[in-house]
Amino acid sequence: MAPTGGDPVREAVREAVREAVGEAAAGFARRYGAPPEAVVFAPGRVNLIGEHLDYCGLPVLPAALSRGLALAVRRRDGPRIRCATTEPGHDPVDFTPAPPESSAGGPGEARAGFGRYLAASAEGLRLGGRLPDSGAAGFDGFLASSLPAASGLSSSSALVVAGALALLFANGRLAPGDELDLPERMRLAADLAAAERGAAIRGGAMDQSVCLGAAAGHALLITSEPARWTPVAVPPARFAFLAAFTGERAEKGGAAKETYNARVVEAAAALAELRKLLGARGSHRTLIDRYPEAVLLKAVRRLPPPLDRRMRHLVTETHRVRRAVRCLREGAAEELGALLDASHRSLREDYRVSAPALDALVDEARGAGALGARLTGAGLGGSVVVLTHPEDREAVAARLRDRFYLPRGIREPSAKHLLDGTPSGPAALLPRSRRRAPAGRADPSRRAPPRRTAR
Repeated sequence: MAPTGGDPVREAVREAVREAVGEAAAGFARRYGAPPEAVVFAPGRVNLIGEHLDYCGLPVLPAALSRGLALAVRRRDGPRIRCATTEPGHDPVDFTPAPPESSAGGPGEARAGFGRYLAASAEGLRLGGRLPDSGAAGFDGFLASSLPAASGLSSSSALVVAGALALLFANGRLAPGDELDLPERMRLAADLAAAERGAAIRGGAMDQSVCLGAAAGHALLITSEPARWTPVAVPPARFAFLAAFTGERAEKGGAAKETYNARVVEAAAALAELRKLLGARGSHRTLIDRYPEAVLLKAVRRLPPPLDRRMRHLVTETHRVRRAVRCLREGAAEELGALLDASHRSLREDYRVSAPALDALVDEARGAGALGARLTGAGLGGSVVVLTHPEDREAVAARLRDRFYLPRGIREPSAKHLLDGTPSGPAALLPRSRRRAPAGRADPSRRAPPRRTAR
């Protein structure tokens, strides 16, 4: 999957970024008759473990992908945002983000399509006082994506982040090659997550956080109580990951949205009932930290269905995240694989967010020699994360191509179905003159982890 020579992992990441950036810049020039002033690259993400936890304030362990979105932009004098895309089925958008006093709830004119995510970008910036209530500049943009849409790999949140960085650029708050400091990135992630809830599902801030806070070669342990981002190294000699899209879209609307939001409500209801049983106060995190896992699970069995199953997943998944961090630090690949398998069973049986295609892809991966596999993202369609020994990755990928993808008519899954899961770097605002991903701090493939965590 990666070219040979030099550092193949880093070169594969750099090439993926270059392709997306080049496609966006070329598309911009075709549409607007001039080159862009800058290009934003925002990565997708694969959540290694910790599913349906972030909206409960519980820890998660995602990593950024080398695949993502590139948004080529040019500043406009007025507030309107115009943007087109290479993605099929998406018409160009042209709108003015709603002012804060608007009753439109944030999206303004952009009530459908990908424009609602760019509107959420503006709303998130206003929440933190980063844009003026009036007189803000908009942009002309062109969007290219190397992520499959609705795949559970966070293309929508990547777009929200990309739009935010583009608006900061348009309003003179961020220059190409510069980066926001860590505390500001953490605040921005929280504000963008709050704004995106108005455009999509009632999720947490995991996707926006890893998009802004990722470090190449590392997963990102995200905790909420207190708020911390802690990079965790993923040694390439011990761990190799694939992100495998089933081909079944995980839409953020309709029945899938209703199911996801129902789980958010059930998680809160389960917490309230558990507090009554224990005579305790506090958040999910407080109770999980206060009581031994066995004691808490015994109490969970007394909850009414389906709250008992929902809370059992939240408790056991939280402990799996903590064990997974230890596995990465100790190089315990087989143990981590077992944790992924257990996570998938819990999501299928207790949280009920799997789907037949997800289960089939997990089974094929295990049959191909993977150490473990689980659905990643919200579920109900979308993708699977697969863990292998590095020397087995190509064989596992070939088996998935032959046994899962080809029977479904997908002849080239490497295009947008079977993706390298090597952890990449964060979103970046790149200068127009550099079509190649630049070295140093603005290069998403080379961004070093922060020296310390920030609260």
